[in-house]
Amino acid sequence: MATATNEADEIRRRMAQIRHDLHQDVKQVVEGAGGVTDWRRYVRAYPWPLAGAAVAVGYLVVPKRRRNVPRDVARRSDLAELRAVAAPTGEPETEDKKRAKSLLGSVFGMVAPLAWRLAQNYAMSYLEQWLAQQQQQAMASSGPPIGASTPPGQPGGSRGTRRT
Repeated sequence: MATATNEADEIRRRMAQIRHDLHQDVKQVVEGAGGVTDWRRYVRAYPWPLAGAAVAVGYLVVPKRRRNVPRDVARRSDLAELRAVAAPTGEPETEDKKRAKSLLGSVFGMVAPLAWRLAQNYAMSYLEQWLAQQQQQAMASSGPPIGASTPPGQPGGSRGTRRT
């Protein structure tokens, strides 16, 4: 009888040790997986190769400027003359005007999406408030459900006073 108890105790002890070891192994695997997916670790370990890769990706993503001129356009001076003739005031645009238009276009390009998003948020909040108000009005106009008791003193209550 004593040997069976000793064997059972030994089995329990080994199983507890296996569970403990398994828990430690899983903990190490989770920590290792967290380290593999942490991008900051790679930036700290390999800053120069990652900077080079970022430059290469940026170079490949940004399209090249088109430098070739169509064959039917002879020279830039001819284009300037055409613009001067086509301009309504008769004077060609100066570089300052071109730069101002470019700056204005850039500012508009940054501000327009923000303004659009602001307008969307305002419209959504207004719509949500309107819907909540409509729902409250519908609930108030429908009255209490059939079979529901009303508090004393309220119209329709069984104990309330009636005015005639």
